[in-house]
Parts: sequence; structure tokens; C-alpha cells
Amino acid sequence: MNNGGVSPFLFWDCVQLIELTNRTASDLNELLNGIREVPPNSIFLHMHQSFLKYHFFPPEYTNDFSAWVSHHLGDDALAEKFSELDPFDYANIEDLRQRLIKILEEHTRDGIARGRVRQGEEFYFNQSVTIEMLTDLRATNLREFRECLEKIPLTSLYYHIFEARLRLERKTDDFSYWIEDSLGIPELAEKIRRMDPYMYSLEDLRRELIKLVGSYESRDA
Repeated sequence: MNNGGVSPFLFWDCVQLIELTNRTASDLNELLNGIREVPPNSIFLHMHQSFLKYHFFPPEYTNDFSAWVSHHLGDDALAEKFSELDPFDYANIEDLRQRLIKILEEHTRDGIARGRVRQGEEFYFNQSVTIEMLTDLRATNLREFRECLEKIPLTSLYYHIFEARLRLERKTDDFSYWIEDSLGIPELAEKIRRMDPYMYSLEDLRRELIKLVGSYESRDA
């Protein structure tokens, strides 16, 4: 499994620069139109930025859409529908966008009483630009990989788990891809792929990954 020919895993870090789109929503119809028309990186940002805000405990809602319709419109039923979405079920952002649109269209057809939020409580559509930075951490076997997991910033974990799967339109994270393709440990790779990162804070996700990788370390010696 481990040999001199293994391509090293290079750990990257990232910084997200947030940009305003000058688009807002005061009710569900405006939210629907915004979701239809904003750029893909705006959808990605609003589905994931809560994980960068709350490193050490899971956010109450897994995405900004859920949080806004619950806190400002009082529509907990719709918030729950949004929160139940698993972005990893979708191969790309456009497929995820279409699912959000369908949920909103079906919900607004139900005739549920809805209103507009007060000034200052609008949903602000933003978009992000991700700046990637190569770190000095790299691994050629599971022991080195686990040791790097213990050291990397949480933004690096976010980059390799969340950014890789959706922004690159690849239905796998960087970690499991490398473990299967370079180390030849498909069983471990599959266990990592089956993890639901939306159930953890980033720090808890790090701990779970370290524990899982550690359980396979002796096999890669």
C-alpha cells in the first residue's frame, strides 16, 4: 500500500472573499426569483458558509436559506425542507439550484400564509471568491495523513471536504479519492465518503476523521 511511488497528498487551505450581489429578498417570491438568477457561487456560499462560521458546534440550520425563512418569516416547515437537503446528493450546483427552486415552488403553491419581512431583515444574496493556498503539509501514508489532519486549519478541512465535492463537480472528497487511488485502501475511502459532514461541526468532523484513519494505520505500515 505505502511505497515510494505514492503521489503525496498536498494539503491546501482557502480563504473565502465575500462579495455583495446587490440582490435581496423580502418574501418567498423574491427569494425564489433570486435563487433562479444568482450566479452558482452564490448558491454554493449560502448552502455552506454556516460551517465556516461555526467551527466548534453544528449550526442550528445547515444553510442560510433555512435560517432566514425560519428566523425572519417564521416558516419552520420550509426551513426544515431546506435543512433536509444534502448537497452531496447533487453532482453540481445547478442540480442543487433546481431542487431548491422545486421546493420553493411546491411550498408557495400550498397557499400557506406568507408575508414580507421588515426593512433590515431582508435576505442578502452574496457570492464568494475562493482564494486557494498550498500549505507545507503533505502525506505519503496514513500515519503522515493522520498527523496532518491533527495540524491543518479547519478551513483546509472545509476546502478538501466541501469545496472539492461541489465546486469541482466531483461526487467525492479529496481525502477518500487519494486514499483509494494512491494508497489503495477502498474500504477506508468508502467509509469516509459515507460520512455525513453536515451532521458535524468542522472540529468534530476532524476528530471523526482522525479516529477513522487511525483505525486503519497499522494496515498501511
